[in-house]
Amino acid sequence: MLRLPPLIETAKDETDAVLVPGGTFRYGVPADRVKELLQELKEPPDPIFETEFPRQIVEIRNCYIDKFPVTNRRYDKFMRATRHPAPLYWADSNWNGPDQPVVGISYRDAQAYAKWAGKRLPTEEEWERAARGTDERIWPWGNEFDSKRCNSREWNEARTTVVGRFASGASPVGAHDMAGNVWELTTGNWEGFGKAIRGGSYKNSSVYCRCTCRHGIDPDLKGSTWLGFRCAMDVAKARIYARAKPH
Repeated sequence: MLRLPPLIETAKDETDAVLVPGGTFRYGVPADRVKELLQELKEPPDPIFETEFPRQIVEIRNCYIDKFPVTNRRYDKFMRATRHPAPLYWADSNWNGPDQPVVGISYRDAQAYAKWAGKRLPTEEEWERAARGTDERIWPWGNEFDSKRCNSREWNEARTTVVGRFASGASPVGAHDMAGNVWELTTGNWEGFGKAIRGGSYKNSSVYCRCTCRHGIDPDLKGSTWLGFRCAMDVAKARIYARAKPH
């Protein structure tokens, strides 16, 4: 069996993606662990945390996931190629820096970008495996919260930061910004209605930036400054539409 490179550059959108190894891992979190964390962090309970239960064993296939959330620079290339409409806030200097994550988009917009790039949106299981590895860590870097490792409310930026700013907060597979900055879209279903989002944002405290925390959005709505996305790519496509990079 061919060894898969840990880091690739995908051709269409010219961006780095990291390998998410396939296999089984523990997905979700025990209810008592969340209760302990809420006490430690002095945070009130929230009904959405109950959607993380129960912890279970799941299996994923090898895939690649973008190293960073999709940026305005990358989204601009997509718009120029396809004449796709601009997101909300595209002209707002608070949100339109070239290396800030694109915001003001909907699930449909993210799908359109992913299709153009020869990719897809990640499943929740793929996203969580990329964020936390296999050791059931609470945040991408470990089990102790550190406000210097992500753009959460504790960082007190009050807006998105350029992607990759918090290199020390990278996940075990080398994905950045999987805690804070912007919530990220997945293909997961939310309460039989919307699409599941992961990772928390600059507006959220540390407990919402945990690797297992879930929330949801209406797939037809756009306009949030706290919602973005990253893409995934299947290995079969990566062998054709990507090249290995030094790791």
